[in-house]
Amino acid sequence: MPPIVLYGDRVSVKITREFKQLVNISIAAGKFILLHPDYDLIREAMRLEMFEDERLEDFEVHNWQFEVDEVITYDQGEILFFYALLELSCRIFLCEIGDDLKKMAIDSGETDAEEFVRVRSFFLRQAQDFLQNIRGCYESDEEFQELLAKIDQLNSLA
Repeated sequence: MPPIVLYGDRVSVKITREFKQLVNISIAAGKFILLHPDYDLIREAMRLEMFEDERLEDFEVHNWQFEVDEVITYDQGEILFFYALLELSCRIFLCEIGDDLKKMAIDSGETDAEEFVRVRSFFLRQAQDFLQNIRGCYESDEEFQELLAKIDQLNSLA
């Protein structure tokens, strides 16, 4: 995972292929979330206002503007959104929703079972590293603490 540099309320990250993949998988998971609001976990995340569809599009557009070896900067709102998206995406991959996602991806011919498991494992490792880095940067921030409280509420559902 590339180093994260905190400047005031902004975070800068040098984009690597791995980081770009992490972002792309997160965005794809976000799109899945939008298309499948009937799962309890997703419905609860929406109720807690952890995920907003308009922020996903803005986040996607912002990230498309940068290539490998460039430095991307996120404002605090983007980081909180990305953090919530990663948390939710990880939970999706680790529960029955992930099983459904895997089946849909295989049935559509987008991937096979082995590749899905490889991508999921990569994503979970990268997400864990990034989440820990962000937690270290924002642990004393009030808005971040509010997001963590919502994540705890979401955890009580699972």
